[in-house]
Amino acid sequence: MTVFNLRKYQKSDLEDILTIFNGTVQAINKKDYTQQQIDQWVQLKPDYEKWHATLDSTYSVVALNRMEVIGFGNISDTGELDYLYVDKKWIGYGIGKMIATDLMNHALNAGAKELTVYSSITAKPFFESLGFELVEQKVQYRNGVMLMNYLMVYRKATK
Repeated sequence: MTVFNLRKYQKSDLEDILTIFNGTVQAINKKDYTQQQIDQWVQLKPDYEKWHATLDSTYSVVALNRMEVIGFGNISDTGELDYLYVDKKWIGYGIGKMIATDLMNHALNAGAKELTVYSSITAKPFFESLGFELVEQKVQYRNGVMLMNYLMVYRKATK
C-alpha cells in the first residue's frame, strides 16, 4: 500500500513544483485548452524568486510519496486558493483531495468565512466535488491569446 503525506513547502521544493506545474498543464489540461493557450500558461523560464515569494508568504504544502514531491498547493489565510497541482502520474489517487482538504481546513481555521479559487476548465468538476460553486466565468488575454477560467467559491456551512 502506498502512503502519501503532506509537509510544509520548502524552497528546495521549487524545481519539483515547477516540473509538476508545467507537466500537468501540458499533459492534463490539453484536453480542454488549445496548444496556443497552454503555451501561454506553462512557464519554461519561471521566475523562481516570484514563485518562492508566493509560496513562502501563504500556507503552502507539498504531497510526498516517500521522498518524492508528487503534488503541491497553497492558500492564503483569507481563503484565496492559488495553486493546486498533482503530478500527472499520480492523478486519481486522492492526492488532490488530500491537499485541497488540508488547504481548506487551514484557511477556515485561520478565520476565512469563504474560500475562492480561479479554476481551470479541467479542474472545475474537481472543485465542484469539494463543495465549491461557480460564481463567474472569467476571460483574460495573455499575449493576445484568450484564457478562460472560473471564479468559484466555497462557503462554510453555518450552524
